[in-house]
Amino acid sequence: MRRFFSSTLILFISLVVGYQILSIWRGVSLYQKNLSKESLLKAMQAIPSNPDPFYRLGLFYQWDIRNIDLKQSLHYLKKAIERNPLEQDYWLNVAKVFQRMGESKASERALENAIRVFPAGYKGRWVTGSLLLQQGTLEKAIPHFSYILDNYPNQSHMVYDVLGKAANDSDFILERLVPKNPVSLKQYLSYLYESGDRESAQKAWQKKDSFAYKPDRNETLRHIEFLISRGELNEAFLIWKARLQEEGLLSPSDSSLITNGGFEKEKILGGGFDWKIEKIPGAEVAFDPSMAFEGKGSLKIVFNGKENVDFAHVYQFVPLKPNIEYVLKVNMKTQAVTTKSGLKIEVSGVGPAFYKASESLIGDNEWKELMVAFRTPAQSQGGLVRIRREKTAKFDRFISGTVWIDNFSLTETKGH
Repeated sequence: MRRFFSSTLILFISLVVGYQILSIWRGVSLYQKNLSKESLLKAMQAIPSNPDPFYRLGLFYQWDIRNIDLKQSLHYLKKAIERNPLEQDYWLNVAKVFQRMGESKASERALENAIRVFPAGYKGRWVTGSLLLQQGTLEKAIPHFSYILDNYPNQSHMVYDVLGKAANDSDFILERLVPKNPVSLKQYLSYLYESGDRESAQKAWQKKDSFAYKPDRNETLRHIEFLISRGELNEAFLIWKARLQEEGLLSPSDSSLITNGGFEKEKILGGGFDWKIEKIPGAEVAFDPSMAFEGKGSLKIVFNGKENVDFAHVYQFVPLKPNIEYVLKVNMKTQAVTTKSGLKIEVSGVGPAFYKASESLIGDNEWKELMVAFRTPAQSQGGLVRIRREKTAKFDRFISGTVWIDNFSLTETKGH
């Protein structure tokens, strides 16, 4: 057996070396770049059984702008197929030529042969689906693009780009194109988030059970934050509450729309309608378990006196109904807060604009309740609640001191 293998290997090497010698003697090599028509014709004469020069000449007549001849291209591609019918690229290029010649049926038969030769390949599925789309046969193209989504998920964004333009129907894509499995739905949602397609993302999320998709916390938060970014705060808040309930974090007795209003935890889910806390020079924000208006702790902000801080770096999105009166409350304690521009709370509209703010506190204050009463405009979707200190142009502008915040609440006014 070993002797047979060695003999076969020697024979193969001899044939390759012999071909190289013959090619050099004839002045042609298939491995040189930019082969001319004459070089390819010489290569055919050198080894008539080799399909490669026939294939390359077929491509030459297809794309060389000075020598485009689709009939000649087809002739040489067929010659290549006669010598090797199991090369998928040959069939795909035959299909392309037939397509350019307006012979859609012949093109379709060539595509069927291409898939039959290598049904699992990405390229064959992509070219087949694309050519069938160009023919206007969407139904025939769908199985090939679905195959790509199932087996080549890294290419899913390209598929959705093409099919989104061809079908222009998110319901059709969701029902007919996206494979019925959780991974595929997750990829489709990711594509919709990146493309900013709110309506399609909402439809896809509502269908998650039929795809057996059970999003984890991070996936749920991504959907919630996408909806918030598109101004759909009320729908996002419903999903937020459902997730809190699923994780056993929802307090049924709490009527406030503020999440973690007592700062009892550093985070609830870590996104969505949690507090967003950002860094800024001149101020340090931390949770303080040693100081509270009620409960176990509060939020502390320390200003170092070296910056004219424009502070708006602790905030939370809130859902709001249209034409409803609300009251926003918080308890605040200050110690040695300098400058005339102190700390306050404010609420502003997301979507239809509105703005309301409380008084600001400076100096030393024991726990004091700040309150903002407001009515939402028509079509209101939600708002943004922030702890605020505005920078000032006055001489005494570098703020120092400490502020504690606790017991945030946002509720509808009774009777509305």
